[in-house]
Amino acid sequence: MWFVVSAVIPILGPLGAALFRRETEEAMRICPGCRRTVRHYDALCMSCGAELEYPGEDELIEPHPSMRVRARL
Repeated sequence: MWFVVSAVIPILGPLGAALFRRETEEAMRICPGCRRTVRHYDALCMSCGAELEYPGEDELIEPHPSMRVRARL
């Protein structure tokens, strides 16, 4: 039984993670420090370094194709 479970999880795990959520469909919010858009679950703005409180419902913005968040390298 455990052999079957351990054989199935490595195959279905990455597939499930890839299909579970899409970053482009996540709600956004505005950073109060630099006014850039960040994901609603971010605790720190990657642009200005401001610590972000957990947002209320009135602070969330629905995603739009023109709004993109890019990782800074």
